[in-house]
Amino acid sequence: MDASVVRKTLELNPKLLRSLKSVAGQTGLDLDGLVNLALYELLIRLGHLTPQPMRIRPPNGADLLESVEPAPPPIRKAQGIPSQRPAAILPAAARPASRKPDAGKVRQDTLYFQVDEDDYSPIRKKVFLVGRGSKCDYILKHRGVSREHAVITRERGGWFIEDLNSANGVWLDGEQIGKHKLSGGDEIHISNHLIRFTIRPG
Repeated sequence: MDASVVRKTLELNPKLLRSLKSVAGQTGLDLDGLVNLALYELLIRLGHLTPQPMRIRPPNGADLLESVEPAPPPIRKAQGIPSQRPAAILPAAARPASRKPDAGKVRQDTLYFQVDEDDYSPIRKKVFLVGRGSKCDYILKHRGVSREHAVITRERGGWFIEDLNSANGVWLDGEQIGKHKLSGGDEIHISNHLIRFTIRPG
């Protein structure tokens, strides 16, 4: 496109002409080249023109990969020592297992209890209150049971049951107990209720 045509076209907008001259001075292009470049970009953006990539043959005897990435050093095998592959390319089965967030946690067993002929239920709390009162975790509705009769606690050494100064006591194998470490198979009597305990893996 002739620059004189551009100037005549832009005479109605001198500000635009001054801006084009300023950009032309900054880019080192003349006004014709700048306008042609702008039209070329506009046609590409509007989808009227698709630029085609140019393929340039390398000079004879030149290896382009050598200039981009150096060749890997030769692998030296020590006598009697098998070569080791880098960890990044080891198969998944041979890679060291990453530590899971709960890898350091000790799995704790769960205490289950059965009252009379009911089903076994797990004890999920560290302090589990048994009695006749409404605030207990397990309510035994018998007048021989105190409001807060006994408590089952989880301590570092395991599970324990403890009598809370109840009127009729806590009994194991015919003997009244104060505090007892529970084991799987223990049968505890509170009033006329039989409570069986079992411990299962957590």
